[in-house]
Amino acid sequence: MSPSTLSPKTKSSNGYFADKISSSERNKLKLQLALFYSIAFIALLALWQFAGEKYLMGRLLISTPSKIYSYACTERANLLAATFETSIESLLGLIVATLIGFGLMIVCLYFPGLLNLILPGMVISQVIPLISLAPFFIMALGFGLSSKVAMVVLISIFPIFVNFAQGVKMIPASAIDLFKIHKASRTMFVQYLYVPMSLPNIFAGLKIASTLAVIGAIVAEFTGADQGLGKNLYLACKKLQPFS
Repeated sequence: MSPSTLSPKTKSSNGYFADKISSSERNKLKLQLALFYSIAFIALLALWQFAGEKYLMGRLLISTPSKIYSYACTERANLLAATFETSIESLLGLIVATLIGFGLMIVCLYFPGLLNLILPGMVISQVIPLISLAPFFIMALGFGLSSKVAMVVLISIFPIFVNFAQGVKMIPASAIDLFKIHKASRTMFVQYLYVPMSLPNIFAGLKIASTLAVIGAIVAEFTGADQGLGKNLYLACKKLQPFS
């Protein structure tokens, strides 16, 4: 019997059982992948431990999992305090960068001509290696929290602003025309069109900025800090920890 002669009931039942079978196969595949990745992870740790124990250069460059675990247990209080400090710097910098980036973009939505002035400047600012400005912030703002937050803001503001601007530019012309036909005010454009339809780009920018915020905080701590993961990394590198 050809597939074309099957009744609708038979087709639907066949489709139902096909869906059930495919669902079970998907679950089986997920289980197999989880098992594979677990075995691969354990094998990688074993290889890492072997290379670190057998070869001096390997121990100098990557240490061993056992030594890293022992170091983390010994320095647990210090690492937790450093993590908390870096997290505060990253979070504050990200919040300030978000407020500034959103604020600038909202102003540009009310005055569209400003976007053509600010956006090229944002792009040009990325040509400068921002990491090299960390010593400047240390000298200008000191070793405290403010210099780290300033560095995080400088690194994080670009993806937030640019992704928001890109989202606005991707709004269909038909949607804009619809608002114009109904004589919507500029505030209604911003509140009901620009911001809602740019949300996917906004969240994409925040995702990138959150990663850059942590990098910016750690890099700023390299050049000088009372506490933080960057300082711990720098000192551990100098002392060859957890090599010993």
